[in-house]
Amino acid sequence: MKKQLTAWVLGGTGAIGKELIKQLLKDDDYKEIYAVSRRKVKVEDAKLTNDVIDLESDFQLENRGGDVVFVAFGTTLKKAGSKAAQHQIDVEIPFRFLARLKEQGVKNCVLVSAMGVSEKSLFFYSRMKAELDRKVDELGFDHLVLVKPSVLDSVREEKRTGEEWSIKIGNFIGRSGLIDKYKPIKVEYVAQAMIISLDYMTVKVTTYNSAQLHDLSAIYRKEKGLN
Repeated sequence: MKKQLTAWVLGGTGAIGKELIKQLLKDDDYKEIYAVSRRKVKVEDAKLTNDVIDLESDFQLENRGGDVVFVAFGTTLKKAGSKAAQHQIDVEIPFRFLARLKEQGVKNCVLVSAMGVSEKSLFFYSRMKAELDRKVDELGFDHLVLVKPSVLDSVREEKRTGEEWSIKIGNFIGRSGLIDKYKPIKVEYVAQAMIISLDYMTVKVTTYNSAQLHDLSAIYRKEKGLN
């Protein structure tokens, strides 16, 4: 039986977000997808409503209810231009967005975080992502899933030489069998794992590393009859 779920997506123009929308549109369990973004998403479908919003303003959201919110929203320090600007995009905007959806009755949240984050880290990015994890946990969703992929193996519109080398090194490490959680992961697999993670929400907060995301995506593909 189809579940007939409604999902919200924040970050539908990024690598994971675009793939997530693609997978949700193909999934018969989802009847409605509401994508909130700063730029128009490059896909149209009867199931998809795209609200293009100035997320840096005091935006409002139409109360549509929903079963789950997926968050794959963020930027780089280079794009943001400053740590303050990156903090606003990576922490303040998604937190404000999630707080409003929680007030509107959305009970479940699947959030893309990062590996090894800590608010005591020497690295700004790690502290920032850990701060968002904590603040979203404190919102009190019935279930929160923190997705922590390693380097994303994807085709990006912008060239990232450092990321390309990370993928090569990570694939070598992954093939060695020494540290599976550091093996690069396809954005397709991350998106599939995020979707099926709803079926495994047995505790309030669940965290998945890259190795576990690979396993979840394999289960998803088997259940959906995908190659």
